[in-house]
Amino acid sequence: MSLTEVVFIVVAALVLLALACWILQWIFGQPLRILLTEHDNPAIGVAVVGNLFGVLWTIKVLLGTPSQGFWRDVLGVLLYGALGIMLLTVVAMVSCRLFLGGHVREQLDARNVAAAIVVAAVYVATSLTYSGALDGEGGGFWVLLLFFILGQLALLGITYVFRWLTEYNDVQEIAAGNVAAALALAGLLIAVGVVVGRAASGTFTGLLSSFGSFVIAVLGVVAFYPVRQLVVQSLILGGPIRWHGTLLDSEIARDGNIAAGLLEAVGYLTTALFVTYMI
Repeated sequence: MSLTEVVFIVVAALVLLALACWILQWIFGQPLRILLTEHDNPAIGVAVVGNLFGVLWTIKVLLGTPSQGFWRDVLGVLLYGALGIMLLTVVAMVSCRLFLGGHVREQLDARNVAAAIVVAAVYVATSLTYSGALDGEGGGFWVLLLFFILGQLALLGITYVFRWLTEYNDVQEIAAGNVAAALALAGLLIAVGVVVGRAASGTFTGLLSSFGSFVIAVLGVVAFYPVRQLVVQSLILGGPIRWHGTLLDSEIARDGNIAAGLLEAVGYLTTALFVTYMI
């Protein structure tokens, strides 16, 4: 790698990170320095970290795309990076409201770390769907946007189905500060983002065939629920084999068992990695 390429990578990352920080300051209405050092708000910190990780992941994928010449690469990274940051911000804000209700900002201001964990996970999952669409070859801007939208719809739909299968109300538990419930939902969101991002990537071979491949890949998330019920709930926690109203739900909702929530999250994530390896 030449010195020019190294300088380009560093400058591009710094410019896009500065843009992301400016947008976050606009959203929160105060400089990040004040929020994170003077107010010492851990919830804002967790949310900001999730956003910046999503931005950095998007930059990493952008910089890994095939070169089209130095100046075209510069323009492409800046344009698609800025677009990704704006989409990440707007779409994630909407998704957070859907997952946490209409009082996300109030929960963050109240130092609700459970809510912040979910917000951070939404940022990460959204960046995975966008970077997956970026990683594909061919099709152009509108195909990228189409598969990003499809990816977000799949992320929302699948997550809602899994929430319906649990015995407890995620929104209520997280609003009450249940970190175990937040970890379980965050793991699901990121795991679905991994699979959906992988489904949205690849070479564009035509709208119909690419959409078919996308749907087939997304169906890999079906494996998540058996892993949750059989591996996490029965094999690891020793609970009975049941498909609804499980020991795992009770541990998370009634006892706020962080270990159980973390185990569920890791179960989703490792399953996602196996699924994306096989598709």
